[in-house]
Amino acid sequence: MEKDIFLKNRSYRTFTNDKISKTELLMMIENARLAASAKNSQNIRYALVENENICDKIFPLTRWAGALPDWNPSVEESPVAYIVMCLPNDTPLNINLNYFDMGLAAQNILLTAVNMGYGGCILASFDKKSVHDLLNIPENYNCEILIALGKPFEIATVVEATDGNTNYYRDVEKRHNYVPKIPLSKLIF
Repeated sequence: MEKDIFLKNRSYRTFTNDKISKTELLMMIENARLAASAKNSQNIRYALVENENICDKIFPLTRWAGALPDWNPSVEESPVAYIVMCLPNDTPLNINLNYFDMGLAAQNILLTAVNMGYGGCILASFDKKSVHDLLNIPENYNCEILIALGKPFEIATVVEATDGNTNYYRDVEKRHNYVPKIPLSKLIF
C-alpha cells in the first residue's frame, strides 16, 4: 500500500470553493459502510450536505482547531460539503463501541475523499442540536460527528515531533499547517 495517501490524509481546515457532488458523497458513504463494525451492529446513519445554502448555515455552528486559540477558518475558506454521522439514542451497544465504529467509518470517508482529490476534517465541536434540527434528523438519532469536506486550500505537512511536543501549528501566512508526529522509534515498546 502506498504511504502517500496516509500523508495526504490530514485534518484540513481551509478549502477552496470547488464543489463536491452528491454522487461523490455517496461513494464516500459506500466505502464507509464497508468498515468493520462492533458486533456488526452497523448503527451509524449519515446525513449528506452539499447544498451551499445549508453548508452556509452549518458553518457558524462549528468550532475548529482546539490547539490554535482564537482561530477558525474564514467564511471564504469554509467547507463545501459535510457528512454528519449519527447514532441511535436507544442502542443497547456500548457507546464506546459505536465511537470505535465511527472512527473506522470516518477514516474510510476521509481516505476516499483524499483519493478523489479532496480533504476533510472530523469535528466533534459543533452545535449538535442545531445541526440535528436544521437537517431534520429523526428524533431517535443523535448527531455525533461532523466531517467537513472540500478541496484543501491549505498545505499540510507531517513533521517529526521534538521533545514529545505534538501541537500542530500554522505558518505566518496561515496557509501551511504543520502536524508533528511522534517518531516510530518512540512508539514501540
